[in-house]
Amino acid sequence: MNQRVARELRKICNPCDPVSKRVYRRLKKQYTRLPHYAKRDFLNLLKETTFDMDPKQSGGILDQEKGGREDLPVGEDNNKG
Repeated sequence: MNQRVARELRKICNPCDPVSKRVYRRLKKQYTRLPHYAKRDFLNLLKETTFDMDPKQSGGILDQEKGGREDLPVGEDNNKG
């Protein structure tokens, strides 16, 4: 992978938060594993795909407003069956 391809991938999926950084790393890894004749099609497919991240996705799952850490019961037996 050269700088031109890395720049294109950053333009498609801007790695600004932890989630988008993981997506960017995964895209780089997938691109490098492709054979040379499929790389152009991969970039064209990514350009057609949109990567709209919600602000809620930037934090962890437990840090969201509903179902946060504060709502978890402490010291109770949750495995009642």
